[in-house]
Amino acid sequence: MDPTKLYEAVLNSISEGVLTVDRNWRILSWNNAAERITGYHKEEVLGKECTGILKSSFCKHHCPVEKALTCGHPYHDAEVTVYNKQNQALHLSVNAAPLFDIDGTLIGGLETFRDVSQNRWMKEQLQEQMGYGEIVGISDAMTGVFDLVGSLLNTETTVLIQGESGTGKELIARALHFYGPRKEKSFVAINCSAIPEGMLESELFGHVKGAFTGAHQSRMGKFELAAGGTLFLDEVGEISPSVQVKLLRVLESKVIQRLGDNRNVEVDVRLVTATNRNLYDKVMDGSFRDDLYYRLSVVPINLPPLRDRMEDIPLLVDHFIKKFNKQMGRKIQGIADGVLDLLEGYQWPGNIRELANAFEHAFVHCKGVLIHPSDLPQRIATMADVAETTRGRKSADALRTVERELILKELKDADWKKSVAAKRLGMSRSTLWRKMIRYGIE
Repeated sequence: MDPTKLYEAVLNSISEGVLTVDRNWRILSWNNAAERITGYHKEEVLGKECTGILKSSFCKHHCPVEKALTCGHPYHDAEVTVYNKQNQALHLSVNAAPLFDIDGTLIGGLETFRDVSQNRWMKEQLQEQMGYGEIVGISDAMTGVFDLVGSLLNTETTVLIQGESGTGKELIARALHFYGPRKEKSFVAINCSAIPEGMLESELFGHVKGAFTGAHQSRMGKFELAAGGTLFLDEVGEISPSVQVKLLRVLESKVIQRLGDNRNVEVDVRLVTATNRNLYDKVMDGSFRDDLYYRLSVVPINLPPLRDRMEDIPLLVDHFIKKFNKQMGRKIQGIADGVLDLLEGYQWPGNIRELANAFEHAFVHCKGVLIHPSDLPQRIATMADVAETTRGRKSADALRTVERELILKELKDADWKKSVAAKRLGMSRSTLWRKMIRYGIE
């Protein structure tokens, strides 16, 4: 193969953006990942100064490539802010190194970069909110969760997060990462139930070219992409028995094999998993390996559903009002009378996610500075009314049961003399007689 084509093929197979510059800071090479991250095509940047393309304040005083050239060795993990072709800010993690020719003469610099904008946003969200992200609360149940998460931050322990959909399992996983010792490395998440069974193994462990039909080039899996950081497997209870076996092997040996390859690749990853199912029940019915279950659930975190922590509703209301005011540029001050009663009367099958969606809906419909019941989704008002009616019916049934038992007791104590029992009960003999008929007391 032509050396130039081989060089381009190598550059374009790398998942990180790669650029090289000469001693005058003109761009010599620009790979496919750099195009994808920045929006600039190769033809637009080759031969131009990198400072005019990336438009970063770091270019003047803190350029990673310049630091690498100055010190003569690679410069790692610099976090810089640049702007893409649409003039949107990107937060990049950058590695730089000096570039030498075959004679050892310094000819320029090489820079690799990856987009960590999502990581940066999540860190800001986690730091500005009470607790961890949108998992806020002062209830006993949530205080216990916060205490447990706090004790896990400086550990490498494998964690299993259990809870219904919408309770915030991924936010807890992100908190474990971004407040932990691996916070400067990658956080990679994958929903196991969203990937077809035949593709999940490739997504997790990667594959080599030709491993299966359609594998036109080698590809890294999520374990390699999360190297040094955290891999979050959501809905882990849905993985097939064959993938369970391979996942167990990774936990025991710390190595993976790409599909179609027999070479071992060492991986250093903290594994955090989550499920909305009772994983132990799946162990009992034989659909999930018990040895894998015990490796994944070294420390389980159980997130309570919103209906079991209704005392957190006022705090969550305040949180979402602040959040959507900021996102939508609104100045809503709070909720009108009756709204809190509706929120506390609803059972929230979708948990925190449903509450967030309800407030986003309310922000769209609200015309003033207070959210009214009519601004909420109709199902919340309807279902809250049904729940209130049901509670009232149950209370009435309970009262009737108590009254019947009391009448029976007094009749027995009075040796079934109705006038004596009626006097003790504080009612007339005719009233007692009607109640005896109503309750079927003979």
